[in-house]
Amino acid sequence: MADREFLLERMEKHLRHHGGIKPGRGAEPQPSLTISRQCGSGLHRLEGPLLDYLDYLDNSDLSHEQRTWALFDQSFIGRLIEENRLPRDQSPFFVEHAKFPVHPSLGENLNRPEAEWTFFNHSAAAIRKLCTRGHALIVGRAGNFVTADLPNTFHVRLVGGKDARIQTIASHHGMSLPEATELVEETDKSRARFVSRWAGGEIDDAGNYHLVINTDNLPDALIVRLIGDALADWSEQQKRVAAFSPLTSLPPSSLIDG
Repeated sequence: MADREFLLERMEKHLRHHGGIKPGRGAEPQPSLTISRQCGSGLHRLEGPLLDYLDYLDNSDLSHEQRTWALFDQSFIGRLIEENRLPRDQSPFFVEHAKFPVHPSLGENLNRPEAEWTFFNHSAAAIRKLCTRGHALIVGRAGNFVTADLPNTFHVRLVGGKDARIQTIASHHGMSLPEATELVEETDKSRARFVSRWAGGEIDDAGNYHLVINTDNLPDALIVRLIGDALADWSEQQKRVAAFSPLTSLPPSSLIDG
């Protein structure tokens, strides 16, 4: 499991660099990644190695200090909102640009006036800002749904057999099997309710992701490479498509300016 201080240091480095970047119209967006996961599917073991591998795959001319990927989960996103660390501008959500079919209620929720924002709106706005800037790994918070219209963001779902996930939780938290079973079941239900309520979506629908990985019988190093290599290949494909149709493949300037 990645140490929280390690993840915090990554986040601060990321914010220092990207806080001064305002890409202009037509600028090539750097990739971002969302990860949705079933409870106990092992993301806690993958966080640090995945960030390191994403850095390794980054072939830009930026220095090592500048090109560090960072992870943003519920606690970090909440912290950024509470401390007002991100611009409060509202980028419109374009339903017609979504990578997969989305419920009309998602567009209605995300496009409501700021005076009517709920915490979900503040969270979604932060996620969209982070992903638009690039090199952000978003964990949970319906990240794949709220960035469904962003052409630079890749979506992954981690799943596993229930018994294996219970064993993982029991071992990781030092719980009994009945306690771990209850935690797995309640966490999965809670995440599904959150996505259904705010995004109008089904968290377990594989059509809402680019890549779904069953982590049960795969080594962590292989899972990291699968995610990183798939993201890198997809990102290159997006750039090739954009080169042939720049007006339709790049995000509206309102998403990358400001």
